[in-house]
Amino acid sequence: MTDQQGKPAIMAWSLRLARVAGIDIAVHATFALLLGWIALTVWRSTHSSAAVLQGLLFVLTLFACVVLHELGHALTARRFGIRTRSITLLPIGGVASMEKIPEDPKQEMLVAVAGPLVNVAIAVVIWLWLGLNNVAPPDPGQNAISMLGSPAAFLYSLLSINLMLAIFNMLPAFPMDGGRVLRAALATRMDHHLATLRAARIGQSMAVVLFFLGFFYSPILMLISVFIWLAAGAESGAEQLRHALHRVSTQQAMITRFDTLHVNDTLQRALDLTMHTDQKHYPVQDDYGTLKLLSQRDMLTALRQHGEQVRIGNLPLPTLECCELRQPMQQVLDQIQQQTTPVVGVTAQDKLVGLIHLENIMELLRIAEARAAHTERPPAT
Repeated sequence: MTDQQGKPAIMAWSLRLARVAGIDIAVHATFALLLGWIALTVWRSTHSSAAVLQGLLFVLTLFACVVLHELGHALTARRFGIRTRSITLLPIGGVASMEKIPEDPKQEMLVAVAGPLVNVAIAVVIWLWLGLNNVAPPDPGQNAISMLGSPAAFLYSLLSINLMLAIFNMLPAFPMDGGRVLRAALATRMDHHLATLRAARIGQSMAVVLFFLGFFYSPILMLISVFIWLAAGAESGAEQLRHALHRVSTQQAMITRFDTLHVNDTLQRALDLTMHTDQKHYPVQDDYGTLKLLSQRDMLTALRQHGEQVRIGNLPLPTLECCELRQPMQQVLDQIQQQTTPVVGVTAQDKLVGLIHLENIMELLRIAEARAAHTERPPAT
């Protein structure tokens, strides 16, 4: 699965395992729960340490295939100039966190199908190897856990699951790969935001079906259905927000009344301003014009660790990322979502003239919606 939402380089509660082709490979903490559940299940069935190790080895091999699946997405996206920040392994699969999804529907379609094609390729390679070595399939009546002790059964099982992964991922349930192919196909005939909305609704309908099937077949289907429902809604909402920003300029969205601190100011000054104004995040400037950002979180952390008389210039503050006054708001939103700090500065001729926070953008859109509703309201008679 791919994810276009702007996030830090590595998802929270994740541990980086490696870096492949400039992409961080990480595993989420909840993945340990999956391994523990598998080990416990195998142990209860076999009371064999060897069987537990075989089961865990199979799961880890399978998730190596998941990483290759996500690399298929990531490396295809790279061909279109789109960087992938990280790939994170979750109990339900992998997520490639891309900077954005290609705007060209054909490119999006190629990125989406690249992952399942990797699974098909893995299955074909295993099938060819088994055929060339005349390896017979295992007895279908054999216990599933004991089968993994046989190299032939191990490979046949890996072949089958890769094919199932390819088929399952191509279900038209947005935001899965098949849902993205559906969205791309719809986007050739309608606006991108409408295609996203329709694909998300179809995906959520399929999530309902999967949830009820989970009652009869597997609780895992219920877990996957909940993920599909929530992810489809979140991505649809993000796309509708991006579309709404077409009508908003950077100048409209920015805050123009704000206080700027100097590196020689103490934390006490920032605390006083916070108590007497609505401002929560402060640009910090030095004598050379370099801009840092003192966020409310950093302010409270510094107060606990150093007290209110600490000089702001002595704090390890992040750089205030800036955008140009005429920059499209969609790009500004991407910039806010992709960074760890909550504020973007707005500059005109290298001078800081405003600040943009995600809350300001949402407030501006709510005002615009209320104005539109008033304008469309029929006059009173």
